[in-house]
Amino acid sequence: MKIKIGILFLLFSVALNAQQSSQYSQFMMNEYGLNPATAGSGKGIYVMVGRRTQWRGFALAPETNFASVTKAFGKKGYKQYWHGIGGYVEQDKFGMFANRAAYGSYAIHLKLSSKYFLSFGLAAGVKSIAISNTVTDKNDPALLAANQKVLIPDVIPGLYLYSKKVSVGISVRNLYKNTMKQGAKQIGTGGRLIPTAVFTASKKIQSEGYDFVFVPGINMQSNFIGIPSAQFNFMAYFRQRIGVGVTYRMHDAVSGMIQVRILKNVVIGFAYDYTVSKFRSANANSTEFMMGMTPVMSSEGYDSPGGAADCPKFDFDF
Repeated sequence: MKIKIGILFLLFSVALNAQQSSQYSQFMMNEYGLNPATAGSGKGIYVMVGRRTQWRGFALAPETNFASVTKAFGKKGYKQYWHGIGGYVEQDKFGMFANRAAYGSYAIHLKLSSKYFLSFGLAAGVKSIAISNTVTDKNDPALLAANQKVLIPDVIPGLYLYSKKVSVGISVRNLYKNTMKQGAKQIGTGGRLIPTAVFTASKKIQSEGYDFVFVPGINMQSNFIGIPSAQFNFMAYFRQRIGVGVTYRMHDAVSGMIQVRILKNVVIGFAYDYTVSKFRSANANSTEFMMGMTPVMSSEGYDSPGGAADCPKFDFDF
């Protein structure tokens, strides 16, 4: 047991010096979780929840849960600008570590031309980083200082350029107060969360028969001191009802994905990651579930007769 705990401490100490944002295979479905500037780019209110369970072959493997809500204000019609607000909460567990974060955000969207829009967003919130002694040996003197928790503020700026066919976004995480210390409490010796840039881009391609829409995308993350991580995504949607796709995360995993639109306002996505690195010997595969929805009624009255807002992930009007 002590060997396992030691390995977890080693992995965590490495993560402190190469910290990156949470990675999702379905990153195009959770754009707001990566970039606050996307809040308000869709119609009306949009709610998203998700869960990712990583490395199922390992005990005490990482688990991530999140929930978000965004809303556009003043977007009805072709305005020169409008606003978007949002809220995001996330919980990340890894062995004895339990991290939580909560953010509120604001974005302003500017009309550049009849086709292109540019938004600036800022998320502000707080992170809780904690060590729990529930899985450790309480008699081990090296672990008596466990059960520590620090609260640190955080801000995430973002930029998002998009049209109905193309989107490009960049944000920076762990930008402010990245030293994991609060008063006399401290996680790790000189532990820091390294600022990380998150870049995403995607393009929608419509088939000649209007039945299929193909969406290639890329997500890259860099902490400026190590090798950037990259993942490539390709989705094919049929009649705005069902989508299948694949994601390749460099030197890590290949993921198969399926997304289904239920009724008018709900999209459910599932991904299964097959590990291609050396971790595959432990059957260290991952699963990911996401669900996005819009309320049945929208105050903006985008659609009739019920005023329901289309889910932006299946909104392929060209």
